[in-house]
Amino acid sequence: MTKRYAIKIAYIGKGYQGFQRQTESIKTIEGKIIEVLIKLEIIRSLSESRYSAAGRTDKGVNAISQVIAFDSLREEIHLEELNTYFPDDIYAWAIAEVNSDFNARRNAYQRTYKYYHYYFNENIKLMSKALKKLEGNHDFTKLCKKDKLVDGTKKSTEISLDSAKLRRQRNLIRFEFTSRSFLWNQVRKMVSIVLDVGSGKYSLDIIDDVLNPETPLPKGGIRLVPPEGLVLYDVKYKSINFVEVQKKTPFKARIQKKLNFYSSSSAVMELIKDILLK
Repeated sequence: MTKRYAIKIAYIGKGYQGFQRQTESIKTIEGKIIEVLIKLEIIRSLSESRYSAAGRTDKGVNAISQVIAFDSLREEIHLEELNTYFPDDIYAWAIAEVNSDFNARRNAYQRTYKYYHYYFNENIKLMSKALKKLEGNHDFTKLCKKDKLVDGTKKSTEISLDSAKLRRQRNLIRFEFTSRSFLWNQVRKMVSIVLDVGSGKYSLDIIDDVLNPETPLPKGGIRLVPPEGLVLYDVKYKSINFVEVQKKTPFKARIQKKLNFYSSSSAVMELIKDILLK
């Protein structure tokens, strides 16, 4: 009997043209994952395995809990084996056997994104108030990139944002957004407008303006903050118990190497900031 599995995937988006697979000549995270699944004869094809993914992330965006699901040709799947074949910036870290009708995108009832921004003396209290205004059901048409038509129908830009909050952690601001679903570029544009409030570029009233689809966009539009600070942090499902990988040696050294690189780079930039901006 065919078994269906869901796997949690973490990855660093830098160096990839986004998560979603494209042509073979374009390097994507999903493309690498599928390549390994086929190579290890876990699946034969996407259609036959009824493959699905919880969501798409853009070029440069990261994830802790991207979720994929598929019908497996194997009775058992060992994450340790997957991790020995994955590149050094992709990690399979939890697995669950799921029902035959499970779909990683449609069955998700909550998603959480986090965004990390270097603290440049922005007004934390004002930004917290701006985030509160974003919570609830709104038309986010000004805070997203329009999706292509689906079956000739325009996708609704009305979304219910469950929570929007931030926390300062030393020299970083951590933003956190939770909702059932998000629009394309929504998180990066929400962070952008809130930072503009915190820096004094706009007053708090700008949030009311951008949530009103009838008023014009701010002059110059709303820029996107860089993708590198964005993380798909969690995707929640009902009645699914993921089991974490037991032997973490296959990716422990790779994580330490990456951590050393980014920590060292950050320390050098801090030094440059201290000397040049003193």
